[in-house]
Order: sequence, then C-alpha cells, then structure tokens
Amino acid sequence: MTPLRFGAADFIANRPLLCGLRNGHAHEARLTYEPQASLVDSFERGRYDAALVPSIEYLRGAGRFLLPGPALVGRSAPGGVLLVSQKPLEELQRVAVGEYCRTPVAALRIILAEQQHVFPDLLVEKRINEDDWRDRYDAALITGDAALREAAAEPTEGLARFNVTEMWKALTKTPLVHSVWVSDEESRLEEIRNVLVSLCAFGLERLASLAEEIAAALSMDAMVAYDYLTRAWSYELGDAELEGLRALSEFARKYNLVRENRMLAAVRA
Repeated sequence: MTPLRFGAADFIANRPLLCGLRNGHAHEARLTYEPQASLVDSFERGRYDAALVPSIEYLRGAGRFLLPGPALVGRSAPGGVLLVSQKPLEELQRVAVGEYCRTPVAALRIILAEQQHVFPDLLVEKRINEDDWRDRYDAALITGDAALREAAAEPTEGLARFNVTEMWKALTKTPLVHSVWVSDEESRLEEIRNVLVSLCAFGLERLASLAEEIAAALSMDAMVAYDYLTRAWSYELGDAELEGLRALSEFARKYNLVRENRMLAAVRA
C-alpha cells in the first residue's frame, strides 16, 4: 500500500487534528498544507486520499464519503468565530468576510436572515486582518487565527462583538460543524479512518504543549491559547454534530447556498 495522502489548511484550530502528522506519529501517512481556497480543487483532482474540507463544501459535493470521528466543531466559548460590528445587526448592509471562511460565511448568512431578516452583502476582503475595515464596511467576520487574537484583545470603543457559534446554537440547537474529513477512496476508508482517529487522540493528549507552541508564535499567554483550543473547539463528529450538519444542510438549501441534500445519501465509513 502506498502512504496515505492527507490535505488540510494550516489553521491553529486544526492543530490537534494534524499535529501527529507533523510529528511523524503516522509513518504510513503524509500531510500537505494547502490554502483552503484551493484545497477542495486539489482533492477533487486526486491529490489527496482524504482532506479536511469546510462542511459547506462537503454539502456542495466535495468527497463521496463523509468520515465519522475527528472533525472541527465550534463551541460557544469566545474565540472561534466573531462578528465585529459598528452597527446594530438589523442595520447591516456591507460585511467584510475572509476568502477562506466558507462555513462561517454560510452560517452568518443564515443567522442574519433567520434572526434579523436582513441580507447584507458579504464581501470578500483579502486584507481583513491587516487594514481598518470600518470606513468601508458595517461589520467584519473574524475567523481562524485572527479570531483568537481578537478575542484576547481589549474591547474597542464603538464596536460590538457577536459570537457567531453561539448565535448558531441559539438558532438551531445544534453545534456548528466547521470542517469534516472526506474521501473518495472507498477501498481504504477503514484504514483512513483508523489513522485519523489515532492522530486526533495523539493531538488531544498534547493540547498543553500545542498551546505553548501557539502562544510562543503569537506572543500571547499559553493559557489563552489553551482555552482557545479546549473551549472554542471540539474535535468529534458524533450524533449531535451530525444533527448540526443536517441543520446546516437544511438552512443552506433554503437560502440556495447548496443545491442538494447530501445528508440523505451521506455514507459513513
């Protein structure tokens, strides 16, 4: 058997799922980091045996098989996904979003439509974390590593922070599943799943050391990074999380964000 090829984006929140591959824990597997903007295309061209893709991309057709077990799931604690706004939510017209935050963008569209009955323009801003967006947008969706820094920063006068994951849970009563592992390799599904489960267990055992690495890289307190990994995220696609994925599918179809109900035909390894 050739070594398994895994693809994923290099976000801090993904580290517990991937650190075993970075540290050589799975000798029969190889990890390639790739920007999320191109990850799905590379997977569909056959570059990877399995990829950690945004949940909304799975619902749009990425991957024949949805793998149970390890996944990236948002919790309600601060730091996962933040909407920072200088206007009341019901007055939003222009919202800056990152080019890689596909599941959070879909969730925000649904939340604003369902709870506030507004449909603002969600505009991709490549430098959302570098420039002051306030002269061009009413609000900004902050995700990934930037959300950790934003949550740790002092509040800014005139800006309100909204926890998008918490808003999603209030709307649907389910967790927000950000990313899932998918594969097209039917003959190797059990092998792939076993490796992923082992890698996730390896990472979860090392959350404290991972937090220290992250804190050193971002010049922050290690406890802040540890709280981010343990309180803002969980890493299991269980029954409750599958309900969250179904909720995302149903609302996404309602607002024409996906075309079909993939959850009806989801094949679990």
